[in-house]
Amino acid sequence: MCKDRIEKAAKEVEGVSFASWEIEKEVLHLNYDPKKTSVDDVAKNVAKAGHDTDKYKADKATYDALPACCKYRS
Repeated sequence: MCKDRIEKAAKEVEGVSFASWEIEKEVLHLNYDPKKTSVDDVAKNVAKAGHDTDKYKADKATYDALPACCKYRS
């Protein structure tokens, strides 16, 4: 579920044509048009979907609403 949610959040950003979450390495691979968006915009949208990124944390309510299998905070 997490993989799908992260990829969906990334692909919702205008200019992103491909997103693939590599679970084992916790890396998001992207193809995007830098004239339309940025990695920062994608990171914000992934955090908005409930998953922390290097720069942005998901808000508590959104994170708390994730299924138990997707929670990673201590």
